Amino acid sequence: MAERIIKDYQLISINMLVRAIKEGKNNSERFCFIIGAGASVSSGIPTGITLEYQWMKDMEETSGLDEIREVARALGDHLENDFEDIERDWEKTKKTGAPLPSAYYFDIYKLRFYPNHRNGYCYLEKLIANKNPGFGYHPLALMLTDGSGSNLVITTNFDSLIEDALFLYTDEKPLVINHELLAEYAGEPNIKRPIIAKVHRGIFFDPFNQPEETNELKGKWHDVLTSVFQNYTPIVIGYGGGDNSLMQLLEDSNIKMKNGIYWCYFEKYGLPNEKIQTLITEKNGYLVRTAGFDATMLAIGNALFPEKIGVHEAEEYLNNRTNLQIANYEKEYKKLTKQENLIDEESVGEQISQSENDFKMEIERMIERATVSEKERQEQNRMTAWDYRRQGDHYYALKQFRKAVNSYSKAISIQSNIAQFYNDRGCSYEELGEYDKAISDYNKAIELDPRFEEAYSNLGYVYDCKKEYDKAIYNYNKSIELNPKNVWAYNNRGCTYDTLKDYDRAIADYNKAIELDFKSAEAYSNRGCTYSVMGEYDKAILDYDKAIELNPGYANPYKHQGVIWKKRENYDKAINYLTEAIELNPKYKEAYMERAEVYRLTGEASKAEADEAMAAKL
Repeated sequence: MAERIIKDYQLISINMLVRAIKEGKNNSERFCFIIGAGASVSSGIPTGITLEYQWMKDMEETSGLDEIREVARALGDHLENDFEDIERDWEKTKKTGAPLPSAYYFDIYKLRFYPNHRNGYCYLEKLIANKNPGFGYHPLALMLTDGSGSNLVITTNFDSLIEDALFLYTDEKPLVINHELLAEYAGEPNIKRPIIAKVHRGIFFDPFNQPEETNELKGKWHDVLTSVFQNYTPIVIGYGGGDNSLMQLLEDSNIKMKNGIYWCYFEKYGLPNEKIQTLITEKNGYLVRTAGFDATMLAIGNALFPEKIGVHEAEEYLNNRTNLQIANYEKEYKKLTKQENLIDEESVGEQISQSENDFKMEIERMIERATVSEKERQEQNRMTAWDYRRQGDHYYALKQFRKAVNSYSKAISIQSNIAQFYNDRGCSYEELGEYDKAISDYNKAIELDPRFEEAYSNLGYVYDCKKEYDKAIYNYNKSIELNPKNVWAYNNRGCTYDTLKDYDRAIADYNKAIELDFKSAEAYSNRGCTYSVMGEYDKAILDYDKAIELNPGYANPYKHQGVIWKKRENYDKAINYLTEAIELNPKYKEAYMERAEVYRLTGEASKAEADEAMAAKL
């Protein structure tokens, strides 16, 4: 049991610490965390004290104490402590179960992994591999990213639990300072990202884990941390001061701590050692009674982030994050398969390069493998929500919209919180002319993801189809507000303005769509329509020609060209363009009607009647 040095007023509860943090943040006080091995225990990484015991036990069982004494004599001044003291306390530990002093950690490490300390690094690397951050790292990650300026962690640990927690629970990427040569960035006040300063280096950077290496902070750490403690109030958790480096800095009488220091200790194990108590006394700090790292961070989380750290809230956030990553992966997958089609389209009449051919083959292998895998999962009734979504996309591409609706509905039945699924089903309902159902799905997608600009754009289109033009424009505006580069929103809003005979705004929107995507055949075709309505036929013809050049398989500009040439009484050209439109789209009702009219004008009544009959049928 450590001797009591600390004054009564310097011993406080966790509730008092939480209140100090909360009020301090309101007064722009910045906090930093000093994290030691005790914070990693709930994540399955043993403390230094546990490792001390394990290593002494291993050495005694495999080598015997006589050989360890010989090694200790050989190392001599390379050990910080007299081995007789270590051995005496080891015998006491075996009898009473009392832990070895943390000050022995580095000496025991050196003895255990003598003569090749690289094996020690490998041992530690395996120890921390595949470990996940425990509960306490969630509130810590939130505090590091809440924008209050309390964005710094100083740690003696080699693990990556803090980085992992930031990746899991926030959208922030930390600045990890793994080496003393980068130390100056730890004190950079303009960095808003979370900063993780590893004063003993990271596990992959030849960590300091031997006594002579941990006697003092290397490089610029001393000067940087001296400055840090003028700007941040340190909160120490899970750190026992076993190394001399960071501890010497904290003890240095020249190091001033503007607002003192809060040192959390595990009350179950009694007061910290006399060295820590003396430090707290001299720095006008406080010892904080806690039930461990997780309990401490839970109290902080309940006070600062009660709406984020619950089980349901964490599950919802993690699910949404995972689904976003899956959606992005799906998006990239579609880009790859689209690139294969682009190679086909752009290489018509040209020699496909060997690299393009290799690329196509790799995509085909991937698609074939995915198809076989999906078929197997379907046969085994193991389809995931995203499997059904891909199945829906397949049916949608084949214009089998009812089947697409069924697949998207299955995806929704498995995971009802994915905005993309509702948006996709809405598109299928839209194609089926079931506009109210499409509107319901688009609204649900927006409810789940208020920044889903594509859903707003689609909603605008459906309202346009229902002739509710004010609502259409509102949703197009919302989509453009969220994504000022949304070509489709500009293009479709231009169509709505065209319907409302607001031709100047329509032309402006088509111009913007073309500016954003100079290969948008639809925007050229639609602008041509507006020019045609305005009587500017030469401009319209140029736009239709451009649309056809960009997309020779797009029927609309052919039909519109036919209409202009009909107005100009060049009936041969009109029939040629309208016929081309019909060949590209055999269900193009308007093209049949226009061609029938041209046939009437040229006296070809039987042909006109045939086209009129087809249009009526369609």
